[in-house]
Amino acid sequence: MNVDHLREIATKSGFPIVVAGGYYLHRTYPPEVGEKSEDQLVEKLVADATAQRWGAMGEIGVSQKPMFPDEQKVLRAVCKTHLQTGIPILTHNPHTGCGPCGLEQADVIESMKVDPAHVAIGHLADLTDDPKAETHKNLAKRGFFLGFDTVGRRITQPDSKKLEMLLAVINAGYEDHILLGSDFANEDELKANHGNGLGTAIVMFVPKMRAAGVKEQTIHKITVDNPRRFLAFVPKTPK
Repeated sequence: MNVDHLREIATKSGFPIVVAGGYYLHRTYPPEVGEKSEDQLVEKLVADATAQRWGAMGEIGVSQKPMFPDEQKVLRAVCKTHLQTGIPILTHNPHTGCGPCGLEQADVIESMKVDPAHVAIGHLADLTDDPKAETHKNLAKRGFFLGFDTVGRRITQPDSKKLEMLLAVINAGYEDHILLGSDFANEDELKANHGNGLGTAIVMFVPKMRAAGVKEQTIHKITVDNPRRFLAFVPKTPK
């Protein structure tokens, strides 16, 4: 991560950037993850978060269920880091759709005594076998934020299916738990390359929410209030 470049972009554009960091998936881990103990990883995470002024930890990923041992070790270390620093957590689940993966993450996170209100379970819009959003409602009932964070892009399924699940969550009364994002990742999606840029979720998906009858008040809550509430935290002094 080049924090200096991010700082330059934020300064020149006037657009605030929240820096996030951590370990992604086991296939991308540096050797230190296998070599260090859980608590040693916590020390490294706290040091990097302090030096780079992280505003979140993520994407903290799992590749399958059951999760790989190193991925569970990282998730537990991230939870311990959160308890020391207050930094919120964003997770990653397979884009092929894996509801049980998100539920397993939630179980580990709760076992570590982390308040689910500081955790967003990621890529829940990619679930292909849950049109009534039962997984989402389960997680929201437990207090987690729900990452509808691949909208506006077809990774696993079209936006129509993602919208169906989102409406099920709203109709169940859990609109306070929804977070939107596009998982922007490729150069061909840049505006310079005729893509929709970083605003994909707002440009491509929010109009579909309006067309489906989602109220403006609810859209404002999902796009403004929820992310502001999720990202707000009182920094703690690490032990």
